[in-house]
Amino acid sequence: MEIPNRYENLINYLTDYIFTVIIKDGITVETNHGPGCVHVTGYTPEDYKKEPDLWLRMVPEKDRPKVIEQANLALEGKEVMPIEHRIIHRNGQIRWVSSKIVVTKDAIGNVVAYDGLINDITSLKKVKAAAALRNKQLRQADKMASLGILVSGIAHEINNPNNFILLNTQLFQKIWKDITPILDQYYKDNGDFVIAGMLFSKAKEKISQSLDGILKGSDRIKMITRSLTEYSRADSGKLNEKVDVNKVVEMAVLITGNLIKKSTNNFSVDYGKDLPLVDGNSQQLEQVIINLINNACQSLKDNSGKIRVMTYFNTERKKVRIKVEDEGVGIKESDLKYITDPFFTTKRNMGGTGLGLSVSYNIIKSHGGTILFNSEAGKGTSVRVSFPVNESLN
Repeated sequence: MEIPNRYENLINYLTDYIFTVIIKDGITVETNHGPGCVHVTGYTPEDYKKEPDLWLRMVPEKDRPKVIEQANLALEGKEVMPIEHRIIHRNGQIRWVSSKIVVTKDAIGNVVAYDGLINDITSLKKVKAAAALRNKQLRQADKMASLGILVSGIAHEINNPNNFILLNTQLFQKIWKDITPILDQYYKDNGDFVIAGMLFSKAKEKISQSLDGILKGSDRIKMITRSLTEYSRADSGKLNEKVDVNKVVEMAVLITGNLIKKSTNNFSVDYGKDLPLVDGNSQQLEQVIINLINNACQSLKDNSGKIRVMTYFNTERKKVRIKVEDEGVGIKESDLKYITDPFFTTKRNMGGTGLGLSVSYNIIKSHGGTILFNSEAGKGTSVRVSFPVNESLN
């Protein structure tokens, strides 16, 4: 019995293509693929007739078990649920399809055929993946905004007791300086004596060192909280600052200090002398260097790997340059050309979104700068960022 044209047109409209499997005595005797299969798979109905196993061969190995299970259920006449799986198009592209199966039985319930309704859902999959990623980015952006407010508040709370420590340590240093000559004279006249459970001859230097250590530690806390407060402030977006690149790198190194200590025992920074100022936004440039240092740290196999950061002025090109070198896993040559593309990442399993270098690239470009990658898989990566110098600033 032929299907009326309007029903045939409706089926063709709802599906990209249909294939039919004819069964006799539980065995597949014939498979027919509709003309739409060329658009979805790149193969013609004739190709499928020449190679009966083509339909399975073009399914990636990981997806084959569920495709085979779906076909077996249809052969047994059981209920078959729709599935989604990938196929390898004739041109080598990976596509996603939705496969539904309708089983036809004879009067006594034997399966005589089944029809597969195939829809290409590649575009839908991409849209869903992009939407999921955007939602993740929005959640991250909201988290970072909240973090900025928290950091500012925490920095204020830390600074209050730290200022108390700083002022009192400075007072005790002055006290110790004033009483040391008196204690020295007593030591000279009466010999050694005990102070804070130690002999004065040994405690004298240790107490001085301890006070110096407390003062330096307190100063470092003050620097870190100040840098975090500045980094978490709202970015004006304007490129109207006179930026000292050395200060930008110093701030980035301070903020990433904990990650650096965990990642490597071989970190060094070489600051170029008398670097010209550049036009720009210091907070945005800090973001670039923080990202490059983070990437370098994450690339190391163990903490014996080296990371070197340096700044210098190329007099011939009149460019201020920042270079970040690491002895990490490196980047494959085939991946280098995509490294600044949005959403491209080689660290997806580590939570990478593929946005760090893309954002950094756009920041550098907006500053009139360039970024150059030099990498070899297994040996490490060198990233060089260059910024033009505004002669009027210097």
